[in-house]
Amino acid sequence: MSDRFAQVALPLPLASPYIYRIPETLGDRVVPGARVVVPVRRRELVGIAVAVDAPAPESAARDILAAPDAEPALSSGLLATVEWMAGYYGAPLGLALRAALPGGMWGASRVVVSPTGVPVSTGGLAGEVLEWLERRGGAVPVSTVARAFKKPLWEVLDRLARVGAVALRVEPPDTGADAAAERVATLTGLDPPTLVERRELFKRSPVQRRLYDTIERLGGVVQVAHLTGQLRFKAAVLRSLEQRGLIRIHLAERVRDPFADSPVSIPPDTLTPAQADALAGIEGLDPGEGAVLFGVTGSGKTLVYLEAVRRALADGRGAIVLVPEIALTPQTVSRLRGAFGGEIAVLHSALSDGERADAWRMLRRGERRVAVGARSAVFAPV
Repeated sequence: MSDRFAQVALPLPLASPYIYRIPETLGDRVVPGARVVVPVRRRELVGIAVAVDAPAPESAARDILAAPDAEPALSSGLLATVEWMAGYYGAPLGLALRAALPGGMWGASRVVVSPTGVPVSTGGLAGEVLEWLERRGGAVPVSTVARAFKKPLWEVLDRLARVGAVALRVEPPDTGADAAAERVATLTGLDPPTLVERRELFKRSPVQRRLYDTIERLGGVVQVAHLTGQLRFKAAVLRSLEQRGLIRIHLAERVRDPFADSPVSIPPDTLTPAQADALAGIEGLDPGEGAVLFGVTGSGKTLVYLEAVRRALADGRGAIVLVPEIALTPQTVSRLRGAFGGEIAVLHSALSDGERADAWRMLRRGERRVAVGARSAVFAPV
């Protein structure tokens, strides 16, 4: 089979993307819009594959090291928009992409690997690496694992990730984005033991039973920090339940939402005749057309926006609500939350890298369908 090559954009002022060889093991993941780990001089960077099956370069190309995500970070439509923007404004493609992706999701980021706890049968180097990670018991930068084994391990870690034994994630090295992962305790088994079975199971360990019953009462999945901090259970009791196979302790994503506890404003549930006429005009627009909604302060323009968003969601679509400045975001979020609850994700530059990355990921996965923010939110993956 002949070699395949990809163009990879990096957040650097380069006139054109770099070209890297696509290893056969990564052929299904290296697609336009996917994040990839590539060697650049003596370091490793996370870039975006912008084209595959590119012509072979004149000199030998270095290999793409990893593709940490199961699906592309950028949709084909958003990637095409950024490519058009780079050409129209005469900007390097990598810098145009920097505007579309939250900081810390690529560039000088590091890839972290963590064991998932999923039982797999493996041996050789992969088994040794998995055993080493499980002994460490947490997230470890790939570079640290490579130094421990004194050899590159991207291919081994990719195999382990594909069978679900480990999870790979990209995080910025100098921000709090790594706090997005937290240890949680999850009950195992489909059917919990009956009261009679529990009496026998925990006959000599009442504290273990109290912990087991607490996790069950809290929904079957509880943060370890909550159990050991607020509820005062000792870590040794958690370990005992895990060793008996009654719970599984693993890493889970923690969503950081700075507006989660903000007040909400419930909008009116009926439109005035003037608002209904304005909404009918908006709905009559063809794709690509726009309209200006005119009205003095307090005339009810916001309710027209909210109803237009509601109808888009009812049709299975999403919406982006842009505000003129960051200071207006809280009141806009309050009104949107009052209308759409947990469908809202906020994106603007005053948030931390971790908060922006969390919001972006939820939109990309379709878990939230309404993006709110200032100018940069126009690139939200809705």
